[in-house]
Amino acid sequence: MNIENFKCIAHRGLFDREKIPENSMLAFEKAIEKGYAIELDVNMTKDGYIVVFHDNSLKRMTGIKNDIATMTLSEIKKLKLLGTENRIPTFEDVLLQVSGRVPLLIEVKINNRYKELMKKLINLLEKYNGNYSIQSFDPRIVYFLKKNAPQISRGQISSKNIREVKSRVLKILLGKMIFNVITKPNFISYQYLSINSKFYLKQKNKGRDVIAWTLKNKEDYEKIKDFCDMVVFENENTIK
Repeated sequence: MNIENFKCIAHRGLFDREKIPENSMLAFEKAIEKGYAIELDVNMTKDGYIVVFHDNSLKRMTGIKNDIATMTLSEIKKLKLLGTENRIPTFEDVLLQVSGRVPLLIEVKINNRYKELMKKLINLLEKYNGNYSIQSFDPRIVYFLKKNAPQISRGQISSKNIREVKSRVLKILLGKMIFNVITKPNFISYQYLSINSKFYLKQKNKGRDVIAWTLKNKEDYEKIKDFCDMVVFENENTIK
């Protein structure tokens, strides 16, 4: 995959929950300064702009109760992240900021307008001169990439309990990655708690890299580092 030379990937940039909000331009710049690849999340506004933001709801990061899909870009640009001067960036602005200095691991959030989002995302990336891979919990998005942009490295994110999914049956299917037969991902991003040597070897035998997410302490990193190709981490002390 395109980020294979980067063992460690900064989760939503290098943030500290107080002065440097997650998925902010400042968090991304801090990651770039340290030479880490960056994991980030993309979502779409009411008027069809791609922004870098994790949650569907704006409440946790801005105090506003609205969902991001119900607001226009101009409305979203007025909001501050965690009371700082940092704002929600557009994906295009982040591409300009990073400019190929480190690879990007782009998570596309589950979205009912995923086809529109994906077409716009691919169009922006076609003009980008840098390394990147795209991943999602949603197998429809992984399949969309397979059919429409097979040249882009694509990954299936999963775990044994996907909180965003309400259906128990669908949770099981996604957890077992049943849809991989159709979507044929290039790599797997799996919650580190469920990764072991058996899981790792099974994926490697199928020609897939394995990314473990999200590591938050040194002890967990030491346990998992031999059973994955890359880790998504928070807090630099986790990987040192």
